[in-house]
Amino acid sequence: DSRVTACVANHPALADMAGYKLNRADGYPHFSKMKGMDTPEKVKTMAYYDVVNFARQIKVPTYITWGYNDDTCPPTTSYATYNVLTCPKESLITPINEHWTSEDTEYGHLIWIKKHLIK
Repeated sequence: DSRVTACVANHPALADMAGYKLNRADGYPHFSKMKGMDTPEKVKTMAYYDVVNFARQIKVPTYITWGYNDDTCPPTTSYATYNVLTCPKESLITPINEHWTSEDTEYGHLIWIKKHLIK
């Protein structure tokens, strides 16, 4: 959609949902912890909804923030999303944040959005 000119995401959910198969944390909602979800068919279906697979298609400048202490959307899942982006990208990683935003995070979002609205 050409109307979309920028993207901001804060601790992306539904990312790297099968990461547990490679000994990484899996993304929210942590299907690996739910009984009966580890079938080949269900893992294949999860890939369709996995943000990492859609992030590859983003072409606009993107700003992603996440916290190192987030156990809802573990930082490894945010890195998995960020690392596949081929578009111009920036991140703000807050070491103390869990699954909430800080003043630094919110201010960072606003400054980044303002910078891209001016263009």
